Amino acid sequence: MRTSAMTAAPAGRDLATASCGRTARAGLAAAAATVLTLTGCSAAATGSAAGTDVFTAAVVQTYSTPPDPDVNYDGPGLNIIQNAYEGLVKYQDGSDTAKIVPSLASSWKVSADGLTYTFVLRDGVTFHDGTPLTSEAVAAAVQRRAAVDGGPAYMTADVTKVTTPDQHTAVLTLKTRNSAFLDYLASPFGLKLISPATLKKHAGKDHAQTWLTTHDAGTGPYELTSAKTGTSYELTAYKDYWGAKPTFGTVDLEISQNASAAQLELERGQIDAILGNLNKPAFESYSGSKAVTTSTFPNMTTQMIYVNPKSKAFRTAAQRERLFSGIDTKSILSDAMGSLEEPTGQLFPKGMLDSSTDDQGITYDDTALAALARTAPAKGRTVRVGYAASSADGKAVAEELASRMNSAGLKAEAVAYAAGSIYKLTDDLDAAPDLAVFGVFPDAGHPDSWARIIYTPKGGLDLYGAQVDGLTTDLDKALTTTGTSAYTAVARSVIDSRYWFSIGSLNTTLLTVPGITGTRKAQNLLEYNVLHFAALGRS
Repeated sequence: MRTSAMTAAPAGRDLATASCGRTARAGLAAAAATVLTLTGCSAAATGSAAGTDVFTAAVVQTYSTPPDPDVNYDGPGLNIIQNAYEGLVKYQDGSDTAKIVPSLASSWKVSADGLTYTFVLRDGVTFHDGTPLTSEAVAAAVQRRAAVDGGPAYMTADVTKVTTPDQHTAVLTLKTRNSAFLDYLASPFGLKLISPATLKKHAGKDHAQTWLTTHDAGTGPYELTSAKTGTSYELTAYKDYWGAKPTFGTVDLEISQNASAAQLELERGQIDAILGNLNKPAFESYSGSKAVTTSTFPNMTTQMIYVNPKSKAFRTAAQRERLFSGIDTKSILSDAMGSLEEPTGQLFPKGMLDSSTDDQGITYDDTALAALARTAPAKGRTVRVGYAASSADGKAVAEELASRMNSAGLKAEAVAYAAGSIYKLTDDLDAAPDLAVFGVFPDAGHPDSWARIIYTPKGGLDLYGAQVDGLTTDLDKALTTTGTSAYTAVARSVIDSRYWFSIGSLNTTLLTVPGITGTRKAQNLLEYNVLHFAALGRS
């Protein structure tokens, strides 16, 4: 799946490319019968013309991926794509649950066999080139995503046919039932509608990829009007936007390689916001500040501890369970992360499943680590706790965990791994660290998008290639069912293996100058360090 890295500035905080190396999911099982009908609310009321005020934000994460919705597969690029493009559906902004709501489709329904999705498009929507939105754009978007075949292509790979009965109706037919399909469409990386006229005019030899590196052809509240790749981007409010008009007429995004310099600019009022989380000391240094306003927002990004199946210190599930019980999650996260992370007892991201179905069943035992230190497998060994060198979060937790282990008599050291090498641990498991601290965010709010990428060797984020017998088959079957009850068994088999331990939910943090309004409405549970600028204002 996602293949682009997010690398923070030295003083910043990131997720260690919590999505690098993802690969397309495996094939699905045969369909089962069900019926689902969803109807959306009406379009947002159109407001007055956009203002002339400028909003300037520093992005303290490297971003060099083209802002092409069929190519981009990293977090920072969403600040352009999610403001310039729209899909058929989306996740509701400002919500701490992954609720699917209308976007360019005002309503939709799913056939009884789960294979046919019928979308009714909004009337009065135009692309940034002035052409009207019609169902032709849905067919063109599906075709282009398959032709470009970038990281997000798997999300529509099951679509076998798109028919357009009229200008405002698009019917997508799947080859097999996929209960995650609507979530894929709502995903920040999901299908975005692009002007067919622009795609044809600037097709070139690469399906308009070159042109869309420095331009956009979406329907969103903002147009991409300037792009200096990896340096700066300018977004301008689209005057004919179908929804409520933005307050800010212009948004300037500056890509900063120095978080400290960005902080100084913010403190002086030279910029309006920093997008890209700071570490605990930096963030908490603004507590009570009159020059900077701080806020946090829930996010599905989850920090985990992976166990190397070849670790000589933790050979059995019972030993791994004892290890987990000896980790004082609440205390470690309090010391290492503060308000930037909330402890969790759930395996899946908070809110993805009912907490009663994926409780990891770990109770802290302050004698467990000392007991492990006395056992033959761990006695005298140095336990290495790996983390991605680019991740301030991983470093803070790994070092705190190693310190606690040493205090309990279990020799340990935290070891940094370069951004690329953290994804190549399976190349030599004998030489790999015993444990890895790693933050992961799902592609979508559906359990399959989490379980398949982390707990199966082909998923891309199973760092040590640990395997749970029969899990892929169970996931394939679960996709053919409605609801999430089938994932209870999936969660239980993963928990019983004790190869993975979810410890905390990372919060999105935001720094702005005083007077910026609408920051909660501008954020999304599935998008890390991303703002939907049309929701912002200035008091």
